[in-house]
Amino acid sequence: MDTLMIGEKERSFRERLKESIVESIRIEHPVVLKGQYERAYELLRDSLEVGITPCLVGPPGVGKSLLARKVAEDTGRPFYEVFFDENVTPSRLIGSFDPALVVRIGRTIESFEPGPLIRAMVEGGLFVAQELNRATEFCQNSLIAPLEERHYHLYPIGMIKAHENFAFVATQNPIETAGTYRLSQVLMDRIGCWIRLGYPSKETELEIIRANVPEFGLSDKALNKIYEIIHDTRETPALEIPASPRAGIFLARLVNTYLDKFEDADEAIRFFAPAVLRKEMRIRERGRSIDDIIKEILDRRLGEVNGA
Repeated sequence: MDTLMIGEKERSFRERLKESIVESIRIEHPVVLKGQYERAYELLRDSLEVGITPCLVGPPGVGKSLLARKVAEDTGRPFYEVFFDENVTPSRLIGSFDPALVVRIGRTIESFEPGPLIRAMVEGGLFVAQELNRATEFCQNSLIAPLEERHYHLYPIGMIKAHENFAFVATQNPIETAGTYRLSQVLMDRIGCWIRLGYPSKETELEIIRANVPEFGLSDKALNKIYEIIHDTRETPALEIPASPRAGIFLARLVNTYLDKFEDADEAIRFFAPAVLRKEMRIRERGRSIDDIIKEILDRRLGEVNGA
């Protein structure tokens, strides 16, 4: 490929990149605020209104992030988030100085590249600490001053005071989930409202699936079978992490879109379910496999297939 063609492709990419930049990402699908979600949403807004830091606690995929994003959108706050694990360092949250600029102009505001926490503090945004109980103690300590005093001392620039609209929301998986850590007592003392989410009721989950499947056209019978399969994973003791409402949405989308390629909905569900369910589920018991458990559930809900 000659140099001219490479240059044109590079310019084309940069133009598309510029066009793709947006101020914020809006929620594309309706948010179902029923049952536990209505209560959690109200608690989130009420907590932030009076300056109390809330924490959403629940298993993966139940909608913790979506609720936080809806609160940010409804209150007109910029949205920032960090997904914590052992590799996230304080500089990922706070920011860092550009070495090349430091050589030229020193450690100044101009040479500082802010991280999402500092941006949220300065802009009056909503910062969401996703899976906070996966953060290391070192990282947890860097959050104490922003939560308690609403400031952060950035050496050598000085003390950064948070905008009055700055808000902090934490999310956390249940502590019994593998790979999580207990929050330090110091940090826990600064979180004043603990909002627990479980798996939604059948009525609510079915409404969530319908709302998130474009041009929904499945029969009630097919939709109920999808729900029953998802629900059965939550009643299986061998699973540490079962399927979430998100898995039900993905399975329903695939079946809804490609139903005409199969003899009936059962065949479509059986074809797509293993690929959808494998990604989320984590097994607790040795000697059993995810595939075996999925097959047992599908056979129970759809009937056994001869020769399978």
